[in-house]
Amino acid sequence: MITYHLLTPQSSAWATAASQIGAIDWPAGGHLAKLMQTATWQPWERVVYATDNGQLVGCCALMAEDIVPDTPYSPFVSTVYVNPDYRGQGISLRLVQEAETAAQAADIDKLYIVTRHVGLYEHLDYELIDQRNDQFGRLNRILYKQL
Repeated sequence: MITYHLLTPQSSAWATAASQIGAIDWPAGGHLAKLMQTATWQPWERVVYATDNGQLVGCCALMAEDIVPDTPYSPFVSTVYVNPDYRGQGISLRLVQEAETAAQAADIDKLYIVTRHVGLYEHLDYELIDQRNDQFGRLNRILYKQL
């Protein structure tokens, strides 16, 4: 059974989540894990961590910044990842919905997603508002949703 956890740096599962997220085969996982281990997190920032019997199923983060520098946009749902063995089950959408709920609980009324995917987040009513290069020079779509 998949369990969704909303984590802060004070959460007992924070270190375990950072370790598992850092081990995924996607550079963004390592980046998020490093932020979890070294960055100062704002009180409303969160990591959504999905597990199945203690093993990472997926994750995402609710963060002030993402990989597109110098934008007027904030906050972001960032680093949405689902383990390949669990894909196709709607888990990525559930992760984003959990981040949205956390944002609303913090009185945040809008969210952004930086992505190169087309069609996934539109299922949750995110709309394209901009395109910008990320810190690696890759063109990304910036999506927006009013909560």
